[in-house]
Amino acid sequence: MANHYLQFSEVLPHLTADEERWLQHQLEVVLVFRGREYVKGSLPEGLDPAEAEWTGCRVYRDMEGFESEFDESAGFEYRFSNDLHGDGSRQLWIYADESGDLERLAHLIQKFLCQFRPDQCWSLTYATTCSKPRLGEFGGGALFVTADEIKWHNAEAFIQQERAAVAGAKMGSADRTAKEISDDRC
Repeated sequence: MANHYLQFSEVLPHLTADEERWLQHQLEVVLVFRGREYVKGSLPEGLDPAEAEWTGCRVYRDMEGFESEFDESAGFEYRFSNDLHGDGSRQLWIYADESGDLERLAHLIQKFLCQFRPDQCWSLTYATTCSKPRLGEFGGGALFVTADEIKWHNAEAFIQQERAAVAGAKMGSADRTAKEISDDRC
């Protein structure tokens, strides 16, 4: 049996104290009862976590299609730290050793950019790998986020697009040849 991985490692650099507080707040796991949020571990007496209307990281409450009952995690690993380049600023290190959720990450980053850096962008490259050298089990891609847009580039989708283009060109070539032959007969 083989293991499949989606791996990445990137930072959100040069965080101000306000930006870091906002990110920490957004990544807190909350439970929602009658529309009101409670931080996990700080529920008032009488509220049963199993009866929450919604559970998950606060940032995903407005994420379309997010199914909170399946996962309370951020969808990736993260750690706040000092900038690796030594300029003394803070950063958020975002990574996945085995499997990360790129859609959740893109949602968080886009909300961050909207809130604090609307004229900036952020990007990430990722790898999809397999623990055994199986054919077709390796790839990767890129994620590009602005305050207005999230763009994806997937290696497998690129390959399929190029194959379709080559197949289309061959079909077009065959059609032209048949038409040229037909024209020659007239």
